[in-house]
Amino acid sequence: MTTHEDAAEQLRAIRTMMERATIFRALSGEAALFGGAASLAAGWVSESRSGWAWGSVWLVGLAVVVGFGIWQLFRTASSKGKQVWSHGLQVALRGALPSLIAGGFLGLLYLKYGKGGSEILAASIWILHYGLALLAIREFAPKSMTWLGIAFLLTGIASFSALTFIQTATPLLARLGPSGLMAATFGGFHLLYGAAIVTTTRHGDG
Repeated sequence: MTTHEDAAEQLRAIRTMMERATIFRALSGEAALFGGAASLAAGWVSESRSGWAWGSVWLVGLAVVVGFGIWQLFRTASSKGKQVWSHGLQVALRGALPSLIAGGFLGLLYLKYGKGGSEILAASIWILHYGLALLAIREFAPKSMTWLGIAFLLTGIASFSALTFIQTATPLLARLGPSGLMAATFGGFHLLYGAAIVTTTRHGDG
C-alpha cells in the first residue's frame, strides 16, 4: 500500500512539474520579448546619464516589465480559471527573490556611494544576480531558461573579472559602457530567448 501511495505521489509531482514548466515556457517567451524591448529602450535613454539618474531609468524599466508580468499572470489565470497566487508562483518567488533582492540592493549601494565607474559595477552585479535567480528556479522551469541563467551568470562573472583582473578586456567594457552592457544582456539575451520560445511554442501548437 505504501509503495502504491509513493508511486502515485511521484506521478502527481511529475505531472505538476511538467504543467509548471509548460506554463512557465508560455509566459516567459512573451515576457522575455517585452523585457528585451524595454531594456533596449532603457539602454538608449540611460546612455548619457550617470549615478542615480542612470539607475532611475533602469528602475522605471523594471517597474514597467514587472507590471507587464503581473498583467500577464492575471490574464493567463483568468483564461484558465485558476488562481494567480498559485503554488508554482510561490515556489518560483521563494527561489528567485533572495538573489534578486541582494543583487538589486548591492547595485543601488554602488550607485549611491560608489565613485566614478559605479554604473558598470552595478550593471555587473545585476546581471550576475539575475542569472543566479534564474538558476534558482531551474528545477521546474524549462531547460532553455537554465541556459539563459547560465548566460547571465557567465557574463556577470566575465564583466567582474574584466574590471578587476583582465586588463586587456577593459577596453571592450569601456566601449560598451554600463548602458550597452545592460542592453546587450537584458535586451539582447531576452530577445533571443523570447524569439526562440515563442517560435518553438507556436510550432508545437501547430
